[in-house]
Amino acid sequence: MDLRQQLSRAASHLNSGHPVRCIELCNELLTRAPGQPDIHHLRGMAAAAQGDAESAIADLALAWKANRQNNQAAFWLGRLLRQQERYTGAIAPLSEAKNATPFAADASYELARVLTRLRRVEDAIAEYRQVLKLQPEHTDAAANLAFLLERANQLAESEGLADQTLSRAPDHILAGLTKATLERRSGRVDSAADRLRQLLGYELAPMNRSIALNQLAQCLELQRNYGEAFRHYQQSNHLLRTEHPHGQPVHDGSYGAGTLNSIIQWLDRNPCDSWSAAAEETDSPVFMVGFPRSGTTLMDQALAAHPAIEVLEEQELLDEVRRRYVDGDAIQQLDRLSGQDIAAAKSLYFEALNRQRKHADKPVIVDKLPLNLPYLFLIHRLFPNASILFMMRDPRDACLSCFFQTFDLQGAMPYFLEYTETTRYYDLVMRLATKTIGQISNPVKMVRYESLVSQFETEMREVLDFMNVDWHPDVMSYRQKAASRIIDTPSYQQVVKPLYTGSIGRWRKFATETEPGLALLGPWIEEFDYPES
Repeated sequence: MDLRQQLSRAASHLNSGHPVRCIELCNELLTRAPGQPDIHHLRGMAAAAQGDAESAIADLALAWKANRQNNQAAFWLGRLLRQQERYTGAIAPLSEAKNATPFAADASYELARVLTRLRRVEDAIAEYRQVLKLQPEHTDAAANLAFLLERANQLAESEGLADQTLSRAPDHILAGLTKATLERRSGRVDSAADRLRQLLGYELAPMNRSIALNQLAQCLELQRNYGEAFRHYQQSNHLLRTEHPHGQPVHDGSYGAGTLNSIIQWLDRNPCDSWSAAAEETDSPVFMVGFPRSGTTLMDQALAAHPAIEVLEEQELLDEVRRRYVDGDAIQQLDRLSGQDIAAAKSLYFEALNRQRKHADKPVIVDKLPLNLPYLFLIHRLFPNASILFMMRDPRDACLSCFFQTFDLQGAMPYFLEYTETTRYYDLVMRLATKTIGQISNPVKMVRYESLVSQFETEMREVLDFMNVDWHPDVMSYRQKAASRIIDTPSYQQVVKPLYTGSIGRWRKFATETEPGLALLGPWIEEFDYPES
């Protein structure tokens, strides 16, 4: 029996539901024809049927590399990589497979899911549109597109797709959640609350239940049922803490409490103003920092409206520098870096920055990442003259908003799943930040959220003066520009609204529930000169 006949026999094993026999025969064939792509392809498909993703990926990658026209191998390789959360690697095979008619819709659908996870929202929207062009009845694609369009503040189209999905599949969970969000955003709060209660009566996956509970909590807050709202926020977060794979804080991670405490102790022994070999003068970005939910997104949208300013929004541009020069024992040498070492670190930073730039013609760059706040000492090490915008908000409102907000659970975000832990983390971050500010020479401007929303033009003029940038009237029309952008932060719903002061003093509505956190926040309320009550 020749190789083709043997391959046909192996395929029949797979097609009849016997992947183990298929794999055994493929193994025999590979002893006779090592590296033969068709054998690896078939063995990869059998391994996928067995649930052995890693073996399947290895075989399908080999088959696709040998024959880039093998669209079936490309599709399944991309799909498996997506399922294994290896999103970047999934892009090339899925992009190839979507050009082949048998796989076009399915590959575009898989690619859209990958791009969503990579936070490439505009690209994901385009892929979902392509799926619906090929398969107008694709319910999940319509629901996913509705979800993304709501996040892109394209509300009318989002609601049309959500309604379309629910007309076909009344129990579709994502479409129901998106519809409830749209109802709440448009003031139909009672309808949204009723829809969410209905959804919570279903058997929901833990993450969907958490989202529904959070959404209902927002409705209850709008209905002024503050105690019940707080309990629903708690229940939502508890599900994330116990069920989400990243729900527990990583205390020894870059933003972990253990790491930040160690940095504080190190700075006690090695204050910034005692370090050797300052970095050479170079152009530097403006760094925007602040505890999350302190107005950084509003500020970045206002600055991004200025024609001379490019804001790089929440990119980990210091990540590689931090890994090499701070993490673990590396920090022990940070105070003694040579000029050559500092130049190398700055090159790493600028490589990361230049990869993210979209408007190289704009002369002023703002690196906006709120939780660079505990790493001001590292910013100082590289850029001792860089300007720093420190966004500040009443600690009680900032912590409450973090506790209520649904974040991607990465970095510091798991600390916000319990209110008292949020206040402990706030205390830790501010102890490190204020210690650093007391030691560094960088110009720092503190901008209060409360002043920004109540005296917007005055505050923005002062900020631009601090940045040595001329005033431009486009700053005042930031909302119109924001409405046309994908805003990849939890504040995407707020920044397209007219400026409002309703969130100032929000903590008072939940004073009873949050009272245990005041012991830690009290000193910061006084330090930052906020009213006690």
